Amino acid sequence: MPLHAFAYTSLAAEDLQAQDIDRILAEGAAFNRMAGVTGVLTFDGLRFVQWIEGPAHGVDAVQARIVNARSHVRLDVLAHNCIRTRHFPCWALAAQRIAPATSERIARAPWEGFQAGSVGFALLRGVWMSGQGELEPPAVMLGS
Repeated sequence: MPLHAFAYTSLAAEDLQAQDIDRILAEGAAFNRMAGVTGVLTFDGLRFVQWIEGPAHGVDAVQARIVNARSHVRLDVLAHNCIRTRHFPCWALAAQRIAPATSERIARAPWEGFQAGSVGFALLRGVWMSGQGELEPPAVMLGS
């Protein structure tokens, strides 16, 4: 079964509260598990950058929820394409707060070339890597 990935950036809605983010993460992780989707979400206090991956039908279902969510505005698709392998296979929805400058670099970097690796994806994945090049355990909550 071919795998797909979807990445986007967006801005938090003005009225978004910390407890809203925690609720979004819990509900998103549960939905992703049912859809067979894994991925990561970063937040800098204003901007979200998210990567999701999995079977096409699952990614499409999660993408529809994301596009229709009222928790964010100005959604900009960074990438949507087939991938050969999952990059975050164990995380239904890992979340981490990052510095605004890091978020800006990820969002503004080129995202083309999924198969060969893109600059944007490499920057996003780097946020999750340890000094030994292994994926770090994710943070649990962004808002609290």
